[in-house]
Amino acid sequence: MSHQSLDDLDGELPAPTLDMHRALAALGGKLAELDQLNQRWELCTDPELRLLLGSLRNTTRQQIAMLLEWTRRRDAALDKEMKAALFKAGPIAAQYHYE
Repeated sequence: MSHQSLDDLDGELPAPTLDMHRALAALGGKLAELDQLNQRWELCTDPELRLLLGSLRNTTRQQIAMLLEWTRRRDAALDKEMKAALFKAGPIAAQYHYE
């Protein structure tokens, strides 16, 4: 299966699995886009262009949040992990007892 593309498996996978793949692929693309926009914004010297890039970056952040929420609602294990990990104070790894 590792050598087959998703298109090769299109008829074999259930619709929810395909939809999750689409969401995760879109999320990966948006995360890469956010990284690029952050870099462009940091390097930009023109104030007006910097404002425009900042606006694009904020829109991308909103899209990332929506995709994360969509996946969380459809993946019970992810929902559990996100509820346990997000919006907590203190060191991130401490709640998982990493040393």
